[in-house]
Amino acid sequence: MMDLTQRGLPNVVMINGSPFSIYTDFRLWMRFENEVRRLQRGHVMDISYLFKNDMPAYCNIPELFAFSRPYSPLPRQIGSASDVIALDYELDGDLIYAAFLGQYGIDLVEVEELHWHKFLALLKGLNEQTKLREVMGYRCYEKSTNPKKDVYEELRRAWEIEYISEDEQEEIDKFNSYFE
Repeated sequence: MMDLTQRGLPNVVMINGSPFSIYTDFRLWMRFENEVRRLQRGHVMDISYLFKNDMPAYCNIPELFAFSRPYSPLPRQIGSASDVIALDYELDGDLIYAAFLGQYGIDLVEVEELHWHKFLALLKGLNEQTKLREVMGYRCYEKSTNPKKDVYEELRRAWEIEYISEDEQEEIDKFNSYFE
């Protein structure tokens, strides 16, 4: 989720409580996400290409997820979590390229640099007319065995905006402070 109330986008990651300067171009983070998906348990992954200057001596992959998979409260996960892979940055490269060029006029091959969070926001905003969104829909399709299932009610709940009270926000902030 991009915070448009702040100037600029993040260019550091916090590893063991210390900030490390990173490259933010979408190409590197697509590579990272592809490598993580294909990583087998017990294997070591070279992530040195992500860091500009110093690199942490030890880094857990989940620590990088705060940057590569920024938190977004919407849409909510409704029902059971799916293990379906809807998008693969490598296999779907042609479709991603075509979608960005067609909808936004952005040539991902020629663009000098595009921040990963901008790339993700544009990817999320692709309309239903792109072939990429069509294919992702096919991959996520689940036939309903319940004739009374209301797809639109589920979509409404997934995208519903809920506000929390100041007291609830204070509790959340207090809880999150334990992990900083």
